Amino acid sequence: MSAIRREALLAWYDANKRDLPWRRSRDPYAVWVSEIMLQQTQVATVIPYYERWMRRFPTVQALAVAAEPDVLSVWQGLGYYRRCRMLLQGAKWAVEHGIPQSAAEWIKAPGVGRYTASAIASISQGEPVAVVDGNVERVFARYAGCDFAGPPLTRAAWAWAERQVPPDRPGDWNQAMMELGATVCKPREPLCGACPLAVDCFASRESAQGRLPVVSAKPKTIHVKHAARVHFVDGRFGLEQIPRGEWWEGMWRFPIGEGDPIGVVRHTVTRHRIALSVSISTQSAPAGLQWYSLEELKHLPMPSPQRRALKLAVEYLAQGQRLLDFERAETLLDGVDVGG
Repeated sequence: MSAIRREALLAWYDANKRDLPWRRSRDPYAVWVSEIMLQQTQVATVIPYYERWMRRFPTVQALAVAAEPDVLSVWQGLGYYRRCRMLLQGAKWAVEHGIPQSAAEWIKAPGVGRYTASAIASISQGEPVAVVDGNVERVFARYAGCDFAGPPLTRAAWAWAERQVPPDRPGDWNQAMMELGATVCKPREPLCGACPLAVDCFASRESAQGRLPVVSAKPKTIHVKHAARVHFVDGRFGLEQIPRGEWWEGMWRFPIGEGDPIGVVRHTVTRHRIALSVSISTQSAPAGLQWYSLEELKHLPMPSPQRRALKLAVEYLAQGQRLLDFERAETLLDGVDVGG
């Protein structure tokens, strides 16, 4: 890619970049949080979570001293909770060892891989290192006419991107590449007429946008059935903490148990399609549960499917007049993310 094309892309970025909250700061911590949240999650989804997180944990020091349940509670609804735990571990590490000053140092932090390390170092610290995500891979494949797929495509995209980074504006360059892929060189119906690189792009010349990048075969979908038993006794709900080694470890759920179902909550985790059957008991409960009012559940870290099971249970209990103040219950539920 010539210097002229670099200038064209940066000029396009200066004129068209989205006003995103994490772009208003060069603080390495702020960039770090945004990059972790943006992994496998759309920008529009991340924005309110990022703003809420930064109000609650404005500095790496504030996060490092936070309790894990509090951190999970702020994160809940965003999914992929391992990212949250690793961010907390990373904050503790950074406070102990100091904020890294290069990509090579950032990659030593818990939960920080090559992409995140390079993004933080280039955007917040001006280090001329490349960043490659799915958007950059797509731009590369179309621009260079690369018909690789999977890991070979990723390796080729990194090698190509490393040759393109300008020494004077590496952070803006990397963000421009990702922005181009996200808003112009889109997976479907790319806006080639608005692309600053179209004149040199293989796919644009050859009308190959539809077949590039080559898509790897999708992994087989796994269907899973789970059951949740909602225990509601004396106006309180009984829950248990999810043990380590299971999805959403450390968060809270209704205990596993069968009964006459009041509904089914469907949820997706990577390639797993989960059907969570929900039943209710108002008579007795197994030992070992912790009991919470609906008000308290608002602040308890619970996975999205469990929040949706709670909503289903509240609606059912209201119909049976076991929850007398249903308007109050609706108000509480409206204030909590229960997922899609």
